[in-house]
Amino acid sequence: MNIYDIKRKANELLVNHDKLFKVLLYIGIIQAIFSAVSTLFDGVVGGIVSLIITILTFTLSHGAIVASLKTVNNMEESIDEKEDALVGLKKIGHLFPTYFLYDFIIGIICFVVGIIGFLIIMSVSSVSIEQFLQLFTITINGITVSQAQIVNTADVFSNVFSILTLVICLIIFIAVYFSLRFGLFNYILQKYDMTGVAALKESSRLMKGNKWTLFKLELSFLGWMILSAIIAGVFTMLVEIIIPISFLASLIESILTVFVSVYLYEMKLNVCVAVFYEELDYEDKYGNMQAQDEGM
Repeated sequence: MNIYDIKRKANELLVNHDKLFKVLLYIGIIQAIFSAVSTLFDGVVGGIVSLIITILTFTLSHGAIVASLKTVNNMEESIDEKEDALVGLKKIGHLFPTYFLYDFIIGIICFVVGIIGFLIIMSVSSVSIEQFLQLFTITINGITVSQAQIVNTADVFSNVFSILTLVICLIIFIAVYFSLRFGLFNYILQKYDMTGVAALKESSRLMKGNKWTLFKLELSFLGWMILSAIIAGVFTMLVEIIIPISFLASLIESILTVFVSVYLYEMKLNVCVAVFYEELDYEDKYGNMQAQDEGM
């Protein structure tokens, strides 16, 4: 499957894209409002509010999956901007377990790989666990040390930094790999109502030999992501100058950022991934049937 063909088809589908744009915009604005509200609380209350908001918005992005699949299947007229934008909240009880399982599995895998990688690298390096803990204690507690200790600490820090860099790179690689492997679970959940481990297994099966294509597809939007971040940064500086109220400024900044990212790349990226999924699904079902017919 060629990413240029995927993008070409996405461009054709996005000739009439007003409804999809609104769905993604509504989802982003809802997320921005929730995020802004969480900044109003501090301490334990703030932590509890943030946790509640995280849970409530955990499946909010599912509306983008619904609208993108409708767009790809030439059903844009059936898109209901508000209904589809809120589907992630309305069906949270049904969607949450699968979304949580996806994040939990990737998180556990990355944690285990990170620990194992750290221990392996430590075992072949000149840094001992004691030195690492000592450096950690000095950094956290701000302990005053002598000049000789500073020189020794600097050497240890250099080695530890190298180790942590390698471990972080390993974790990122593993996270990307499994995100690609299980990355179609939400489309499978929406189209076939396949939940939990079954959805993850089906995604893993479909993605065999196709992970590199999806990686290249998503990576091809990197330039637009960077441009979006730059524009959003400019907006942020202007808003902070004009509006002194932190809550209101934070909310406006978030909404402007959402608008820019949806307009520049999120809408097309969502449709491209939906096209990618539908092409895989079609090939998997009808391609296998055709091969069986030819074999007969």
